[in-house]
Amino acid sequence: MMRSQQTAFDDANSSLRRLGIPAALAAVHAAGISISHAVLGGSHSVAIYPPVDSLMPLDPCGVVEAVDWGREASLYVHIAFCETRCTFCHYAVDHYAGRTKGSAADDDRAARYLAALKRELVLWGGRLARSGTVVSSVYIGGGTPLVLEEAALRDLICTIRDEYDVLSGAEVCIEGSPLTITAPGGEDKLRSVKEQGVTRLSFGVQSFDDSVLKYAARGYKSDLAIRACSIADQVFDNWNLDLIQGLYKGSPSEVWHNLAMLNEIRPAHITWYHGRFADRPQGHWYNMESKHASFEDEFATLLGRMLMWQEMASLGYHQVDGNRFVRSRRYIDPFKKIRTSASSQLLGVGAASYSHVASRPAKRNSRGYVLRNERNIGAYVDSVLAGNIPITTGRIIDDEELLAMSYATGLRTGRVEDEDLRSIGIENPQLRRHYDALVKELSNAGALEAYLDNDGKAGLQLSELGRLFEDETLALFFSPAVKNALAGKASIGRELHYA
Repeated sequence: MMRSQQTAFDDANSSLRRLGIPAALAAVHAAGISISHAVLGGSHSVAIYPPVDSLMPLDPCGVVEAVDWGREASLYVHIAFCETRCTFCHYAVDHYAGRTKGSAADDDRAARYLAALKRELVLWGGRLARSGTVVSSVYIGGGTPLVLEEAALRDLICTIRDEYDVLSGAEVCIEGSPLTITAPGGEDKLRSVKEQGVTRLSFGVQSFDDSVLKYAARGYKSDLAIRACSIADQVFDNWNLDLIQGLYKGSPSEVWHNLAMLNEIRPAHITWYHGRFADRPQGHWYNMESKHASFEDEFATLLGRMLMWQEMASLGYHQVDGNRFVRSRRYIDPFKKIRTSASSQLLGVGAASYSHVASRPAKRNSRGYVLRNERNIGAYVDSVLAGNIPITTGRIIDDEELLAMSYATGLRTGRVEDEDLRSIGIENPQLRRHYDALVKELSNAGALEAYLDNDGKAGLQLSELGRLFEDETLALFFSPAVKNALAGKASIGRELHYA
């Protein structure tokens, strides 16, 4: 049972005061941390390191021959189509409403993309087979894969099964949307993909507030979103629901309304993102004097975040890394951990998808690569259908990036420095001093704290105050080389400042 709204808000405010907010904000800001609506190196969160906007042009042929996929990898497949163009989304997607609603030209465009996608899947499937690599999890994302026809989805899943050695019991996740789930035949489509081995469904509602949905251009109202949740729950035991805090017209009161709806719906897994904008309308609105006031200010974001933490706990949910919540530990999404760690093997297929992979042992001065496919959807299709490898950018994971990664992704769950990391610091004393100074400054500001792991080893982690600014804090640990690469990118915006 939910508490009263007044009690919940009073407790959230009291918790912020316990952390010294608003008085502590001066020290946090001085350390370079503040709530930002800008994308972080091309992403809504520190979801991968190095960030995609820091990747540099490269010749894919030499890299492809140098990588070692190892024993096990995960597979991400990008479907670059959505039935609506949301005002906040910065991902590589085209508008496509499906065969029954689109034009012949739209259908042809979708067919060419799927032909290219299948060709790339076959290309990499052969390479992974030769290296004896098994696939431990599959994520079919986008975009909105469920906008495709049932036959196209069946063909895609069959291609994956035919071309890759997918482990028995591997999690296979597919993304949908309220519109595709509630469309005629939507439930049948969900049952069809489940019969083909899909084990998890994920889709974004973003908000249950009709005003927020209207300006987000989601194409539905809250009643349809609620119906989609009901259908999802009838078909899948394990399903994730995305929400976004801080969109246009969002507020702590909207967070409370969403919490009340979650209390009734009770998804197995909830991901609550923070609104970050690049070149889509909400980014322009945020910078407009006439519309800026309709976005949350920093204190409102912190209040809403504390409110969701406390109320999700009261509803019986466990908080996992970031603002993710599960009804039971068995619903934790393993792909999210793989996605955020370049030390795990990930193959991304499709426009703008990224991979992280180790280098061959004989390759000196390199621990691996982060690689990204052509972002322009049409150029990706042309490249693959012409017989080319569509990788256009990447970055070597050398010792400098490995050390930075250990902070930027490791602090989220707790960073313990092993012998390998210590040796990097010894060999790179200037880099070590850079991170030691940053750790000291952020610890003095109250954003970091020491802890002991389960083996009794000393480590470093985000404090409760630091977790309120989680992604902004983690982004400060990007390497000097990555920061320099990002400095000239317009998508980083003017809100995030690097030391």
